[in-house]
Amino acid sequence: MRRTTLSLAILILLSLALGVACFAAQGPLPGDVDVTLALQSAFGPAPAWAEWLTETAKPPLVVVTLIAGAGLAWVGAGWRGALAVALAFGLSWLIDKALRALIFVPRPAADVVEIASASGSSGLPSTFGLVFGSIFGVVLMARPKSRNIAPLQIIAVILITLGAAARVVLGGHWPSQMLVSILLGLAAAAAAQGAANLIRPQGAHLY
Repeated sequence: MRRTTLSLAILILLSLALGVACFAAQGPLPGDVDVTLALQSAFGPAPAWAEWLTETAKPPLVVVTLIAGAGLAWVGAGWRGALAVALAFGLSWLIDKALRALIFVPRPAADVVEIASASGSSGLPSTFGLVFGSIFGVVLMARPKSRNIAPLQIIAVILITLGAAARVVLGGHWPSQMLVSILLGLAAAAAAQGAANLIRPQGAHLY
């Protein structure tokens, strides 16, 4: 429990620090434009894989993503892991709604990078980053004592990284905005896992 609390505190502090920088800049942070242009040069401004991956964080495909994340968490950490995925997803939804009501940070500009689909909504937070960070973050946070879940955690890292790259290459968010959103998603995962670990099956004894 102490490790979960420490992880949560670190994630909140990191996301807060970078989030404040994004809000203050009201535009790209150093390195954002270069990373975006590099990805667009490598994959093109609107690769089909990125557009498809983006849809997996939206209804109805987000249900499939949620089931996949819960399945990975179940294999890695049992029923508490699956429960934590549901809790983390709910927390990420609340964070998304709350921040969008409180702040506005511009998305990438079409005169700087290629934009696959223009949007007037805030670039911070990224709903995609929150969804993938929270769902697959539970797998990253899992620390089972009786099994090695490194392969599952590698899968989670790959999915989160590919998802972030997809949103950046499409010009939907600056890399810094994606990073903040993923950190917030991971914080939701840590909080959810901590809550799930407090649950004891009926009849269990505490020693």
